[in-house]
Amino acid sequence: MFVKNLILSSFLGSVLFFSACKENGLEPPTDKCSAKNLKLSASVVNAASCSSNGSLIVRASGSNGFTFKLGSGAFQSDSVFAGLAAGSYTITAQDFEGCNKTETFVVGVNATKGALFTAVSSLIATKCNQTCHTSGSGGAPRGIFATDCGIVSLKSMIVVKSVNSSMGNLSNTEKTKITDWIAAGGTINN
Repeated sequence: MFVKNLILSSFLGSVLFFSACKENGLEPPTDKCSAKNLKLSASVVNAASCSSNGSLIVRASGSNGFTFKLGSGAFQSDSVFAGLAAGSYTITAQDFEGCNKTETFVVGVNATKGALFTAVSSLIATKCNQTCHTSGSGGAPRGIFATDCGIVSLKSMIVVKSVNSSMGNLSNTEKTKITDWIAAGGTINN
């Protein structure tokens, strides 16, 4: 009986508190964010294959004074997130009152192979098919140039071994194919 009266008393006290607030012109506390219609959108620049050069340019609406964060990072005033590899990214926008909106955006892959990369890839396929590159003998990792991303990740070594030294037995025209590709960025899309 005591517990029942205590619960009833607590409930009636809350009702009286809210009634007293309304009589004095005060409203019970409400969630300031629930009335807002926050929206996020983004312009997406896809990343080149095997690269982290994609970006998101985020726009927020429904309030003002926005700051933005990527994943669990810190909030920042800049709404541009660059240096992104292909993948899904969670962006949170927070307005001046601390109201948040979170969305996930996808940075895709620009998988188009450029002419410069195609020339280098073809050159590697014909000139680097020796046993040391395909089997792992001779100190080179097995299948060192088996994938396009493998070629991109080893571009510095390709220059050192094939352009800057005579190890690759390349003609000047073949060396120029490599240096032109590197000068253009050394990605699959060049």
